[in-house]
Order: sequence, then structure tokens, then C-alpha cells
Amino acid sequence: MKKMWLLFFCILFVSGALIGCTSNDSKITPLSEEELEYFNGDEFFNGDYMNIRNQFLSSLYDEPGKIDLFELFYCGSGLAESFTEAEKAILEVDDAPCPCEKNSRTNMDAVLTQYLGVTLADTERIGLENMTYLEEYDAYYYYHGDTNYRLSITFFDGEIEGDLVRLFYNDNFFGDGEKVLTLKKQDGSYLFISNVLKADK
Repeated sequence: MKKMWLLFFCILFVSGALIGCTSNDSKITPLSEEELEYFNGDEFFNGDYMNIRNQFLSSLYDEPGKIDLFELFYCGSGLAESFTEAEKAILEVDDAPCPCEKNSRTNMDAVLTQYLGVTLADTERIGLENMTYLEEYDAYYYYHGDTNYRLSITFFDGEIEGDLVRLFYNDNFFGDGEKVLTLKKQDGSYLFISNVLKADK
């Protein structure tokens, strides 16, 4: 009987220790001024046009696969694209009143893999219906003369919880209130996890 009680208390002790470890891992700490300056500077966001990382603030999503791909790739992928003469003829690029943006699946997958940890096939393909797809070139196209690109991003606060970084900002570009961008530390950089209204956090 004494052995049973001893075993019971050992299990309680180990369980308590594990819970304590989990609690410490999920402790929330505010970003330092230097850490916030990094995200408000030109190293990760902002910088020269076209910084594709800025575009991950262009839509709301609560998980990587639900990002709006039309908004993300509205101004291209930030990677070099070229048109063949056959493509130009099919799309009537030379006669179009607005420039034509091309997004090849190869470049889209490169961006999505690097910054979301998914490929195009892993997403819900939100927004792709707004683009023209040519199967023979495996690419998406869109004509536009305007932009959804924000030149400057400023976060007013931030916090760290484990390997997650939450950045808080007032979206003056779209004018729809305060939002929370969540990043995950990985391999010396960051994956984009979500971008939601602050009230939904």
C-alpha cells in the first residue's frame, strides 16, 4: 500500500513539473525597443520596392493556408518574371491599357514556402479566381494600374511567447483598425502565421 501511495505522489510531482515547464515556455514578454526597431526598420519590412514581406499585411488570415493570394501577389512575387511572345499574344499584353503582372507557380511556391511554410497546393487558393490562369505556362496574370503595396510599416508594440512574435499595428493603409501580425521564429528568420484584427486575437 505504501508503494502505491509513493507511486501516486511521484506521478503528481512529475505532472506538476511538466505543467510548470509548459507554463514557463508560454510566458509572454514585451519586445525590447531594439527588437521593435528591427521590425520597424528596413531589414525585414519596408526597405526598397518591392519587398514581398510587406504584402503579408495586405489581407486578414488566421492561418497560413487562408491568406488571400490575390492580395499577396497583386504586385507580383518580387522575383523576376518574363513573357514569351506567345504569352504576350494570348494576353494581348502590348495592347492592354494597364501593365500585366505575371506570377508563375514556381515563384509563388518559392515565396509561399519561404514565408508561410506551405506551397500553393496547401492553401485554400483564396483570391486566385481574380487572376487569369494559363495552364500551358503554369502562371497567373492580372492587369492593374493601381497598387495595394504599402511603402511603410510601423508597429506600435510587440510581444514574444515561446517562438511566436506578435506585432501590433494600426492599419492606416486600409483604415480598418488595429491588427495583430503573428510571426514564428524559424531558421534565423520568420514564418508568417496570421494577420488578424486585434479584437479577434
